[in-house]
Amino acid sequence: MKKIFLILIGIIALGFIIVIAKNAIFTDANAQFYDDGWTAHEKGQYELAAFYFSKVDKNKHPDIPMALGASYLELKDYDKAIINFEEAYKNKKAYSPEDFSKILNSLGYCYLETRNLKNAKYFLQEAEKSGNPNSKRNLQILDSLEQVQNK
Repeated sequence: MKKIFLILIGIIALGFIIVIAKNAIFTDANAQFYDDGWTAHEKGQYELAAFYFSKVDKNKHPDIPMALGASYLELKDYDKAIINFEEAYKNKKAYSPEDFSKILNSLGYCYLETRNLKNAKYFLQEAEKSGNPNSKRNLQILDSLEQVQNK
């Protein structure tokens, strides 16, 4: 009876080892890069986050353009942020209304930083219409810049 019990425990332990090995070896690289990207982003490691996010298949994770845009925005690489936020903007159905509002505001802010005031105004007004709480402040900054430019 003792031998049967030990054999049974050995088989169960072997099963656990196989499951652990399978998960470690066959984990989807996309899922790993996606998770690692968000972990890095949450820790404020935006360069690392952008690296991981850039490795993710956008077909499997259609929210990646927003994540990349947010990482580049934090790095103040506004041109790359615009490219990714524009891609996210074109794929509205992949985002919740709240996230899409953030995309609009972020695009407006990036255009503001690159002094493309026409595009900044368009996206910030769209963000305001969608209820984004930050767009009003950004529109005030835009108005100040426009007044300075027109003097």
